[in-house]
Amino acid sequence: METKDLIIRNSTWDDIDFFYRWELTPEVNEYFSISENQSYEMVARTYVHDDENPNQIQYTIALKGTGKPIGRIVLGDFMENWKVEVFRIYIGDPTLRNKGYGRQAMEAIMKLCFEEWKLERVYLDHYTGTPASFLYQSLGFKYEGVLRNNCRKNGKLYDVHLMSMLKDEYVQKYLTS
Repeated sequence: METKDLIIRNSTWDDIDFFYRWELTPEVNEYFSISENQSYEMVARTYVHDDENPNQIQYTIALKGTGKPIGRIVLGDFMENWKVEVFRIYIGDPTLRNKGYGRQAMEAIMKLCFEEWKLERVYLDHYTGTPASFLYQSLGFKYEGVLRNNCRKNGKLYDVHLMSMLKDEYVQKYLTS
């Protein structure tokens, strides 16, 4: 997939070094159920596990001009002709945030899901307070509720907010002139 500034490609084994470094930083792991002390081996095992799961799809976000990886997308709970979860999406380098790359990546994923895969539902959840919640709302995702004490991270339970977009909502917002 390509956007104005990005190439979103299937993740490869070589991307694990980036994922490991990014996911150790508080700027990335603060709003995900990622252990603050995860080892390289844990990241590699998760990558392999997700790569072998037909219901998980992993992408790397790279800058178009240089090909430099700057972020990650993991889709989960993929069910053909029905739904998918945006399980994880982030821009790994804090200096590259607030430049529209997250929006471009989300719009590309939404287009893939609704226009190419013909899915009926794309959903995600996020921790209370994540700055990305404003992006999701502006893209047209609707709140469905709060899943209380739904995620565990470093021994603590967190609430997550469930959001979704349905195909009709996508068509109305993005394909209707």
